[in-house]
Amino acid sequence: MIKSTLARIIQCYAKLANVHRIQAKGLRLSHASYLINEFNVSVLILSKRMGHSSPEITLKHYSHMWSGVDELITEEMTGNIKIRTAEKSGVSFNGNQAVKK
Repeated sequence: MIKSTLARIIQCYAKLANVHRIQAKGLRLSHASYLINEFNVSVLILSKRMGHSSPEITLKHYSHMWSGVDELITEEMTGNIKIRTAEKSGVSFNGNQAVKK
């Protein structure tokens, strides 16, 4: 599709909806943001959907959108790891081990 055609379509629908017209790249950014925030889509899937030649290009442009994922992972991990200590230690400590006898 030609860029001017897309711009004309956006202008027409923006006028009908009585909202400000945005550029096509704004739609693209909004779509990527929606996929990341609502569906936690992976870099590989987003890269393919955006038509990028590699995931590195996708990360260059959209990596800042995954910043909240770290908190989600932290919440999910909280309480997931159980640490059990031994009732009795198998180590016999008799003072300063570095002193020669």
